[in-house]
Amino acid sequence: MNKIFDYSAIASGIILLLLSVLTFCDVFGRRFLNSPVTGTIELVEIGMALVAFLAMPRAFFLNANVSADFINNLNLGRFKTYLIILKFILMIIIMSLMAYATTKTSIKFMGNERVTLDLELYFYPFYFISSLGMWLSVLAIIVWFIKALTETTTKLRDI
Repeated sequence: MNKIFDYSAIASGIILLLLSVLTFCDVFGRRFLNSPVTGTIELVEIGMALVAFLAMPRAFFLNANVSADFINNLNLGRFKTYLIILKFILMIIIMSLMAYATTKTSIKFMGNERVTLDLELYFYPFYFISSLGMWLSVLAIIVWFIKALTETTTKLRDI
């Protein structure tokens, strides 16, 4: 399971690297050759969304999201279990709804064949990749929850 989330994060990093190369080529071409790369803005916009959604599963799995560390460092006992459950419920609801809506939008875009303005690329492949990243995030949230809950209950039993 960890490998899947790692591969998703690696894909995110590769896309980010390619976007930076594309941006460099666009700026270089615009400045020195008076010929920018067509569609750079579209590709960067779409690519940044892919970067974000493909990097999220690993962040959820490792619980590396932005959080209040002072709460994590306190010895809260049983209350920490309730915080983990509340966090799980909020994250799973939000990510499930986002993944569902994005998947539904992907199917709609596939049906009406909407394309980008400059390059005339179909939207639906990018939406499907984003929705895949979101569904992986849902899976990562579930795996994180099970792992965090077992660690917390084990610590409570040891005390």
